[in-house]
Formats: sequence, structure tokens, C-alpha cells
Amino acid sequence: MGVTPNRGYPYPDPSSPMRMTKDLQALAEAVDTDLKAEQDAITQRPMFRAAGGGPRQAYGPGPTADVSYGVIEANNSGAIAGTDVSILPRTTFTPLIAGLWAFTATVEYPQWLGIGWVKLSLYSSSWIASTIATEMPNNVDGNRTISVTGSQAFSGPGGNTVRAVFEANPTGPRAVFPMFSRSLTGFLLART
Repeated sequence: MGVTPNRGYPYPDPSSPMRMTKDLQALAEAVDTDLKAEQDAITQRPMFRAAGGGPRQAYGPGPTADVSYGVIEANNSGAIAGTDVSILPRTTFTPLIAGLWAFTATVEYPQWLGIGWVKLSLYSSSWIASTIATEMPNNVDGNRTISVTGSQAFSGPGGNTVRAVFEANPTGPRAVFPMFSRSLTGFLLART
């Protein structure tokens, strides 16, 4: 009986006696055992997702606003600290597992008349990533969505926090603008 070089699966070679049922059973059991070991090695990836929840968040008249979240939709494998609803809404989250994390923040906002551009950024102890959208002039307000994605290493409990910051460049007289839906998702890419 031969075996494959990579995974060690058995197969009948030319010198093996003809035992088709036993050979198929040996192959099936080897594959089943191997797949079970692979399945056991894969655990649920630590991740979290926070959403706006509650009423719309207002932006303005200051230069920037930390995006606020009122609902923790997911916290797999204890990814973040402080999921107690008594501390919601909140603007910052602390990843509890040391490693490289990926984050995506999204904000839906109206295309206000008189806005030159909007910017959404991710920060920790320093800047992580930003995206800027230039608003095209027209005579109709309409909803728009802006997203930003970035990655950052975190040291775990007691370490840095992550937050999203929204900014708009008003060119008109409107002083306060609404932010509709908001979300922040983080997931662990690699442990350190």
C-alpha cells in the first residue's frame, strides 16, 4: 500500500493485493481524520461590529466629530472590552487580543447643498487611514456613504483604542448636519 507524499493518504499500488472495499475505507478514514484535524485547528476569528443605533448623530459646527456607536452587534471571541450596554453610546473601542487588526468604518450622510468635501478617518494613538469624497454640485440633496479601511497593530488589554472621525467642509451657512447609519467593524488578521 502506498501513501501520498503531502498528506499521507493511502492508496493501492501495483504490488498491493486487490482489496477495493478495504482500500476505499482506509482512504475515506484518512481523509476524514485529516479534515477533522483541520476543522479543529480553525477557530472563529475574533471580530467586533458596532453600529449607530438610536437617533441620528449630528455633526457640526466644529471641525471634526468622533463617530458615536450605540449598539454592539457582534463581539466574537472576546474581541473588545466594555460591551456593557450601560457604557453606550461610545466612540472608542479597545481590541483585547494582541495582533494586527483590520478596521472598516462607514458613515451614511446626506449630500448637503454647500458641502465641498467629506472625510472619514480611522485613528488609534496615531492616524491609521482616511478617505475623502468630493461632493459634486447639484440642486438636489441625496444620501451618500463613505467608507475607510485600514490596519493597525494593537497590544491587547490596556492598549490603544480605535475610533472613527468624520469631517465635512461646509461652504454654505448650514451649521449642523446629520449622520445617518454608522458602523465600525474590526477583525484580527494575525496574532502577535
